[in-house]
Amino acid sequence: MFVALEGADGCGKGTLCTVLARRLGATAYSTPPKRYLESRDKVDRESSALEHYRFYREGIYDASSEIDEILGRGESVVSDRYWLSTFTYHQVMGVPVSREDFSCVVQPMLTVVLSLNHKVQMERMTIRGMSIGDRRMLDRQQDLTKAFYQNVLELSVPFIFIDAQFFSPEKCASIIMEAIKI
Repeated sequence: MFVALEGADGCGKGTLCTVLARRLGATAYSTPPKRYLESRDKVDRESSALEHYRFYREGIYDASSEIDEILGRGESVVSDRYWLSTFTYHQVMGVPVSREDFSCVVQPMLTVVLSLNHKVQMERMTIRGMSIGDRRMLDRQQDLTKAFYQNVLELSVPFIFIDAQFFSPEKCASIIMEAIKI
């Protein structure tokens, strides 16, 4: 089983990933893969939007290989972000993205799109500290939330949508488990 958690920054994906993975006995996975983290701040700070897309797209290709290995061992995976984040963020940034760019990656059985009230989202991001990537997209967070919703519909991605403002991470995990009938 492979579940991807998607949504704009500060919606609770990381916390939910940990809670859901624990409840499912799954591997919690985060993109981009660890070996990309050393270069991430520089790419976020200095790259053009297209270079940024290429970096994160390559990270998804590598993540897909790692996730495929985990699934091949009979383990489940819950991912904090996956291809839909790379697609949607760069689409909002004005990069010409294509669904075909991700046709070769392992597809989740369910994508969970999280949303959150914009004010609460900004408060969370301020409290946790904003990364360079957060600041790069700060004025586009509401556009991202709309784009995630449009993309799951238009791209025929199996999804559920959860407004994380109204539910604890534990309740969100229960909703997801009900959706996948566990």
